[in-house]
Amino acid sequence: MSEHGEPRAVIIGAGLMGRWHADAVRRIGGRVTVIVDPNDAALDALGRHHPQALRLTEMDASVLARHAAAVHVCTPVPTHPGIVSAAIEAGLHALVEKPFATNADETARLLALAEQRGVIACPVHQFVFQDGVRQIIEWLPSLGRIQRVEFSTCSAGAVGNDSASLDDLVAEILPHPLSLVTMLLGAPLRSSSWQIAHPVAGELRAITSVAGTIVSIAMSAHSRPTENMLRVLGSAGSATADLFHGFAVRHAGVVSRRAKMAQPFIVAAKTFGSASANLARRAMRRELAYPGLSELVRQFYSAVRGERPSPFLPANVADVACARDQILALMSSASAD
Repeated sequence: MSEHGEPRAVIIGAGLMGRWHADAVRRIGGRVTVIVDPNDAALDALGRHHPQALRLTEMDASVLARHAAAVHVCTPVPTHPGIVSAAIEAGLHALVEKPFATNADETARLLALAEQRGVIACPVHQFVFQDGVRQIIEWLPSLGRIQRVEFSTCSAGAVGNDSASLDDLVAEILPHPLSLVTMLLGAPLRSSSWQIAHPVAGELRAITSVAGTIVSIAMSAHSRPTENMLRVLGSAGSATADLFHGFAVRHAGVVSRRAKMAQPFIVAAKTFGSASANLARRAMRRELAYPGLSELVRQFYSAVRGERPSPFLPANVADVACARDQILALMSSASAD
């Protein structure tokens, strides 16, 4: 932080997510002071938007620590352990793109190191901070007993059509639904027993029971159109969040012939109204993509200043990593069969 409390950030990885992290830092009133990327073209492209930032092609944690209080790690997952370890050892806080680390063991090691050094190490699970998801949290008491939590995504984000790339996409997205479930239900996932269907690369259906609630995760690299949806179904009503756009709609639990006939029109009207209001809010904030990211970044730097705890407790981060490992192990076994 600067002497005036202005967030000063290092962006490690100047690709797509690095650009959005830098934008989020600027929108909360912060400043990007260093950009690190071995690719000169990417480094220059992001540097043009932050002309005062020091540009480095290699990470030197001691140099970074002189220019900022925190690093944003936006590099490929296999590089996370080394980069985050070096940053923590230098006394830097770290906001790390998901998945936080390659596996649960590495996650536990990094969290323990951060605790030892007295810094915050936080994953980027930004869906939790979307307006729509926070609205669902407020609605939870009115939904009655939560019977099912369903996450569905159809993504075109795979870097290739080979099996490894398609399954890598699934592995990278998994922390999102897992972090949502643990937040909504307030119960750990690591003791859950998952059942999966993994018929081809890039396709996954995982199901379990958490504290008596059925949890279902459906992910596809092939189905179209693209979508990212969360449904929470309770005994007194339900709610749906569009995670691509960041808004939610609540559905009443009224049971009658008239309600059944009117439901398609009511849902359409509510969706149109919520989507329109959400678009207006995002336009005012100039939030063009990745809703929830700026709010997560704001809360992260509030924690760095000591004003609040980390956006995610270490126990929750470790729990998500363990559940992810369990599902990936089942996927690997299914592929081998």
